Amino acid sequence: MGLLDVSHLRKEFSGEVLFDDVTFTINPGEKLALIGCNGAGKTTILKIILGQEVKDGGSFNVAQGKTVGYLSQVMISSFENTMYQEMLTAFDEVIKMEKELKDLTIEMSLNPNDQTLLKKYGVLESTFSMRGGYDYSYLIDLMIFKFGFSKDDYNRKISTFSGGERNKIAFTKLLLNHPDLLILDEPTNHLDVSTIQWLEDYLKNYEGSILLVSHDRYFIDNVCNCIYELTNKSGEFYRGNYSYYLDEKVTRYEQRLKAYNLQQSEIEHLQELIKKFKPKPTKVAFAKDREKKLARVMDNKIDKPNIRTSSVHFNLRSNDDRRVRQFSTIDLTFGYDHIALCNPLNLVVWGGDKIGIIGDNGTGKTTLLKTMGDMIPLIDGKIIKHRTLKIGYIDQNQIQITSSESIFDYFQNLYPGMSNFEVRHHLGSFLFTGEDVFKIINTLSGGEKVRLSFARLVLQKYDILLLDEPTNHLDIETRKVLESTLSEYPGTIIFVSHDRYFIDELATRIVSIKDKHIEIFDGDYAHFIAGEKSPVMNDVVPEKVEKEEKKIKTTKFSKEKWEVRIATLEDEIEQLKLLSEDEEYYMDQRKMDELDDQITDKKIELDRLAKEYLENVE
Repeated sequence: MGLLDVSHLRKEFSGEVLFDDVTFTINPGEKLALIGCNGAGKTTILKIILGQEVKDGGSFNVAQGKTVGYLSQVMISSFENTMYQEMLTAFDEVIKMEKELKDLTIEMSLNPNDQTLLKKYGVLESTFSMRGGYDYSYLIDLMIFKFGFSKDDYNRKISTFSGGERNKIAFTKLLLNHPDLLILDEPTNHLDVSTIQWLEDYLKNYEGSILLVSHDRYFIDNVCNCIYELTNKSGEFYRGNYSYYLDEKVTRYEQRLKAYNLQQSEIEHLQELIKKFKPKPTKVAFAKDREKKLARVMDNKIDKPNIRTSSVHFNLRSNDDRRVRQFSTIDLTFGYDHIALCNPLNLVVWGGDKIGIIGDNGTGKTTLLKTMGDMIPLIDGKIIKHRTLKIGYIDQNQIQITSSESIFDYFQNLYPGMSNFEVRHHLGSFLFTGEDVFKIINTLSGGEKVRLSFARLVLQKYDILLLDEPTNHLDIETRKVLESTLSEYPGTIIFVSHDRYFIDELATRIVSIKDKHIEIFDGDYAHFIAGEKSPVMNDVVPEKVEKEEKKIKTTKFSKEKWEVRIATLEDEIEQLKLLSEDEEYYMDQRKMDELDDQITDKKIELDRLAKEYLENVE
């Protein structure tokens, strides 16, 4: 018997089965992640275990005498408490023992030969020490600091904190309570990357057991040693982390497909034998024996396995997929109310770049993204656009789409040129099928609203996509599809995300903001973590190109400087090609010949530079 046993759990809503036969066990020290697409019933299972939802079948049992802790604001006993007072309530029993020990010390000083008092003190002191009595002040300081609070927050009333900060306070207190079983629903929400990384290490070494629901695959991979996947209204257990689950799922699928195909071959063979021999009087007994065997096989018929019943299909398009400069920032200073959030940024953005902006909450990631998109004014410096750019933007508040229209009407009003069939077909690619298209937008879940946002986005041809937390509210499967699609998208993407798995899959460059300092790194997130020590620093900006070109022959190879030289030549060639469309040139053969010669010379120079560049890179 485990710390938590869940057996054949079943839940229905309005006669519809949400899940059935959900069975798993969590043993002491095990950390299990419940995963599955949005709407599969993950949070419902947590609520059933916590007694907040009624089951329709099956059972569950928590081992006797074991404590269960759940992350919610109910953890906070009083919003009138200061934060430190609230933290102290997690150690009520220990503080009570501490007072008793002080009282006993006074009594023993008055009665030094009283062996009963001495024995009582020894037993109490041992219990006090075992429950962390000598460490609780240190633990409170550590937890409060790790969750991003400072000493200045100790005496603030909890009622003065924001909703996200209250969640962190509740989480801090929950961990201080140290329950035998921690139940966590999306624990990384509202936490910045550095806090998530610390929390991973803490939970990985947590002595108790954990049951969690999360879409953060890095987090699951680093914390959990068991996976239970809800799929097709049932579930399957995997003993290993998320990486193991990914490999094992494919292995099991292949094994089941092989077994299914073998059984189908056997069924076809038996059916052929029965059909062939049943009409023959001398073979009737044989045919009947085959029929009995076929009946036994059909009683144990294997369903054809499938990994996923449906998925989202994105098809993003761009205006221009050439590797050319799109815009550059020159000593760009960004912030609010003329207050700079970090040092100036020099960055050259090329066609096809996938740039991830990372940093803790409040460092200015979204501000930088909006500054690049001309949505808020810069404080100082310049943004130079090297061509006309069409920019698409989706922010973390897109899920706040409000409309009393149905999805179908909303979309048809946005794109009146699309036929009913085209609207339905397009929405179907985003899992809005059948009657789903008539759902009222105000009733949609967060994940559905994000899908609707991307359904709008993909009909536009953008040069640059600016995405702020694009994976918020998306389940793991939809995140995978989005990652794959955005990776294949030929245009430029600049994005802000806390989803480290998503960053690692998509980013080819990292812009890191930390301690009011901004740095640029080449490579994906894994390279950034492994070599946070080797930033590219700032790019060479266009206004400095001429000076750099003079220096380049006498200095060691610089990847960024050569890329700027190549981009400059590409731009010059494009400008010359545009001239050939002017009447002044195409009506004058001599001018056209001169123009062709110039283009040819520059192409030769470009080829030479590109060859030297590749040789140096190699």
